[in-house]
Amino acid sequence: MSRIAFPFLTLSESAVVASPWLISLNESEWAPVEEYLQNWDAASSIRLRRRIAIDPSIAAADLNIDLRDLRFFATVRIGTGQGRLPRLILSRESRTLEAEPWFVEFDFEIGGETLSTVLDINTRITLASSISVPSRLSPSRLGDQLWSDRIRMRLEGEEPRFPIEIGDMQVLLGDLVASSAPWYLYWSPREWSRDFHGAIRLYLNSTHTEFIERIQDEDPMMIQMLMADVMGQVCERLITDPEVNDLFNSPEPGSLAAQASSWLKKAWPGKDTNFIKSVFDNRPGIFRASLVALADLGDK
Repeated sequence: MSRIAFPFLTLSESAVVASPWLISLNESEWAPVEEYLQNWDAASSIRLRRRIAIDPSIAAADLNIDLRDLRFFATVRIGTGQGRLPRLILSRESRTLEAEPWFVEFDFEIGGETLSTVLDINTRITLASSISVPSRLSPSRLGDQLWSDRIRMRLEGEEPRFPIEIGDMQVLLGDLVASSAPWYLYWSPREWSRDFHGAIRLYLNSTHTEFIERIQDEDPMMIQMLMADVMGQVCERLITDPEVNDLFNSPEPGSLAAQASSWLKKAWPGKDTNFIKSVFDNRPGIFRASLVALADLGDK
């Protein structure tokens, strides 16, 4: 659901029953859309599908509109290209939600040659007709947005998941003890809303040639330890942030907070921030070991 505060009533999560987006790559079995699309290349064929339903009684109560006046558009926009907003719109489709059976289904086929860096899927539900005599807080105009969600799926192999560079630590960090470390993660916990791939940068110390060779050779243990440190730094700061509940439950799609929240939710499925924070406060070894284990699963 969008975090935008609209000047009128909107649909609650209980009013909209939206199935997860499913994807089939090259006619493979359907699977939920995830953060990365593995095994993709420009010759791939992709299909996407989703079902969206409205509970009319809940919707009428949410919007304070007579059930007989309810009529919605469900619109899906699919785009691609680097950046927070898609540079190219590949498809846009609207369906009407009204009367029985109060559901619509979307099914898209996308050629791999049209994609670049990111597959961006935006879904919106809007008012499909004007309301002549609305209540003071009810939406009333054609096109008023009542619900939305967005998924950004990065294309495996297009670019690193975050920038990794070989650097001179003496130049970067001066005479600090840290300048002798084999790696250094440059990031700021004040930038939770930034795009994940632009918010952090990992530097490998140019003086540690053997370490760099092992990373370039994709040594599993070295990659695991490196990723565990990245995940640990970011997750520890998120879980102790004063705004952790908003950052954890409603992060901006594709942001640093969204990635950190994803790691925490995978490490502690179904647990809330209070539980995870208690693990960090009271059992920090278990907290960090959980992220080390998660890094071994490829959930980077």
